[in-house]
Amino acid sequence: MVNSNPPVNTLPPDQISPKAVIMRVIQIKNAVLRNWKLIIIFMVIGGIGGFILDYFTKKKTIYTAVLTFNLGGGSSGSSSFGELGALAGAFGLAGGAPDANIFTGDNFLVYSRSRPVIEKTLLKEVTVNGKKNLLVNYYIEKGGIREDEWEDDDTLRNIRFTKKPIAKFTLLENIAMGQIFERIKGETTLYQPDRKSSFIELRVGMEQEFLAKVFAENLLTTIEEDYKVKQTKKTREMYDVLSHRADSLARLLNRTESNLARYIDQNQQMVVAEGQIQQTRLSRNSTFLQSQYLGALQQVDNLRLSLIKEAPLFTVIEPVSLPLVKDVTDPRGTEAGIILGLILGVVVIFFRETFRSIMNEA
Repeated sequence: MVNSNPPVNTLPPDQISPKAVIMRVIQIKNAVLRNWKLIIIFMVIGGIGGFILDYFTKKKTIYTAVLTFNLGGGSSGSSSFGELGALAGAFGLAGGAPDANIFTGDNFLVYSRSRPVIEKTLLKEVTVNGKKNLLVNYYIEKGGIREDEWEDDDTLRNIRFTKKPIAKFTLLENIAMGQIFERIKGETTLYQPDRKSSFIELRVGMEQEFLAKVFAENLLTTIEEDYKVKQTKKTREMYDVLSHRADSLARLLNRTESNLARYIDQNQQMVVAEGQIQQTRLSRNSTFLQSQYLGALQQVDNLRLSLIKEAPLFTVIEPVSLPLVKDVTDPRGTEAGIILGLILGVVVIFFRETFRSIMNEA
């Protein structure tokens, strides 16, 4: 007997048929059309709330200082790029495995925005309106941190830094410096505009025009000074040791030559062999010390030239120029409120339709 009933096409439980998807879309569309007034109400309420928030929110004007520079001219003694290899590696130009040197690859970009570098920059003196002031105090006055992060903290609002080592900071000064660093880190960017070139672009965006310019310029100066100290550390240590050795040899040579001259003056008619031997010994010591001293001076001169050779050269390609680019940040509360109202309206409709479906089935 042949079965006359047509076969029923059933889908596996882990698959959804196109028909089911289309039916679900139609149901959602119908639910939205039935409750469109509710969605509009929520969007209007959200928009009004966002508008009120925008009204009481202060608009911020951000001035962006842009400084482009190139780093080159130093020599570390080994690299596929010769004398410029180590410095070129700071911009990702050297191939091979990542280098542990803090001045190589992206390490340089991270190092330039590290807390020690930022702190050294903030503790520099700047001249504003003919008066000298620490950059950190100028930032507290004009950078906006008093009005934002420290609005409700009178202790931090009235803090003022003095010129002293960071190791001698009080707990309050460390807390304030930490919060200033976190804010400045978000205001400062350092990157390569083109990976094929060695140019680096420094961008600083702050609420006061002159502050942004001064901070960008002093940050580059600090990076250059700190880079130079760290990059030539070993050579400077050798230079100090050899300079001390040359000074010691000079003192010893002067003393030996004085003893020889005095001995000759006292024994001009000397005929005794023992006296002649003593004079010969002093002459030999003086000649030996003289050769050692001249060799030490030559080594010191070579190391002095090495310090100049190893020191990096920061060349400013495009300095910061006034007036700076100005960007007014408008509050986005109204748009955010409308979007939030739309989302809440959809959620309310979903629960409302679900509850209605449950009640109909009951």
